[in-house]
Amino acid sequence: MQPIIAGHRGVAGLYPENTRSSIMAAIQLGLEWIEVDVQPTKDNQLVVIHDHTIDRCSNGSGRVDSYTMEELRRFDFGRWFSAEFAGETILTLHELLAIAADHPISLNLEIKLDQTSINRGVVKTTVQTLQQVLAASAVNKNQILLSSFAKEVMNELAEQCLNYKLGLISEKLTSEDIAHLQAIGAYSCHLNYAETSEDDINLLHEAGYRVWCYTVNQPKDFPQLSAVDAIFSDYPQRFMR
Repeated sequence: MQPIIAGHRGVAGLYPENTRSSIMAAIQLGLEWIEVDVQPTKDNQLVVIHDHTIDRCSNGSGRVDSYTMEELRRFDFGRWFSAEFAGETILTLHELLAIAADHPISLNLEIKLDQTSINRGVVKTTVQTLQQVLAASAVNKNQILLSSFAKEVMNELAEQCLNYKLGLISEKLTSEDIAHLQAIGAYSCHLNYAETSEDDINLLHEAGYRVWCYTVNQPKDFPQLSAVDAIFSDYPQRFMR
């Protein structure tokens, strides 16, 4: 079967990741799904960015959660990739959902919280904010898949974001993952393709879970490509027929 090809951070191979330009490129390619990263600012607004600092993908420096939304807006999140994208501002979750409401695109939102500072209060507040932003948007719940590496985040998502699809992310499938998938009523398990075997895929499918694998950038690199339900790719166009 042909798996779903989900654009990783939009179309991150050709556009500055997690930006409006990258998201729109994915939509123009006709992708069904895109994956982006979401994390909180100092004033608990949710922005679309992968790293816990803005150093790599902007002309600024410092932790995302050390800036307010207004302060983050002052930085350029496109020029680092190419002068063609100069002036790209950080994308907010509100803005992303507005785009999704106007286009036939579904969103895998990966909730990123720094493991070095994660605590129950931050997790609870972040997920509560996420739930409120999602509830206020015009995007259908079926268009949303919520995921995280952090077990604490997944537990909170299961508690607060009822009736949303949940995807547990892991580097390599473990017995602990299997138990956690069941505990949270997960929809899918997201695994590193290089660490995923045919037995892993069969086990998950038999248990009723979808299997999504990251980050596959060359079709020939993943022998199990036709056996999984979806892949994430920086170059989704390479997989499109």
